Formats: sequence, C-alpha cells, structure tokens
Amino acid sequence: MALLKSLGIDSTLWIHVMCFAVAYLSLSNLIFKPYMKALAEREKRTIGGEEQAAQLLSETGEITSEYETKAKAVSAAIRAEFETHRLAAVKESESLIAAARTESQQLLEKSRVRIATEVNSARERLSAEVPSITSAIASKMAGKEISL
Repeated sequence: MALLKSLGIDSTLWIHVMCFAVAYLSLSNLIFKPYMKALAEREKRTIGGEEQAAQLLSETGEITSEYETKAKAVSAAIRAEFETHRLAAVKESESLIAAARTESQQLLEKSRVRIATEVNSARERLSAEVPSITSAIASKMAGKEISL
C-alpha cells in the first residue's frame, strides 16, 4: 500500500474505476451496440441491394432479349400476313380492272355502232333533203322559183 500511496493512488481509484465501468456499460448498451447493429443492418442492406440490383439487371437482360425475339417473330408474322393480304388485294384489283376494261370496251363498241347508225340515218335524211335545199338555193340566187 505504501507503494500505491507514493504513486498518488488512493481510494478514489476504485471510485474512478466504478465510474468508468458504469459509463462504459451504459454507453455500450445505449450507443455502441445499437450503432453497431444499425451499421451491420446497413451493410446487409447495401450488400443485399447490390446483389439484388445485379440479379435484377441480369433478369432485365434476359427479359429484353426474350422480348426482342418475340417482337421479331411477331413482326415477321405480321409482315407475312400483310404480304398475303396485299397479294390478294392486288389480284382482286387486277380482276376488277380487267372487268372494268372489258365492260368499257363493250360500251365503247356499242357507242361506236350507235354513232355509226345515227350518222348513216342522218346522211340518208340529208340525202333526201339535198334536192329541196339545192332548189331553194338556186331559187334564191336566180330570184325566181326553180324546181329540180
């Protein structure tokens, strides 16, 4: 004990040790342990989040490639269906145009026949009237009645 007294250590040492122990235990339970628990939880969430993000990125890549494959297949099917309908429409259009041409040719031929008939009948009527018109013109020029 004399040695401790010569170093300046007295009974207050035990009070200091007790205060330190109480402060350490209090701070440990109130601050350090909750902080370490929160830090561990944060690391767990961060590392888990990184792993989950990497997993989601790989799933996104797979879904994107699957979507592109399906989109190409659907696009090819649509193109094939469109081409089928386009060809059918072209054939239908050609048949309608051919029918219209045939009908227009028939109408044109009927019109030509009718016009030729009307021209001939007009010529016959004019031929019948030529002598009377000629005599009327000759009478007018001579100033007296001339009959042919």
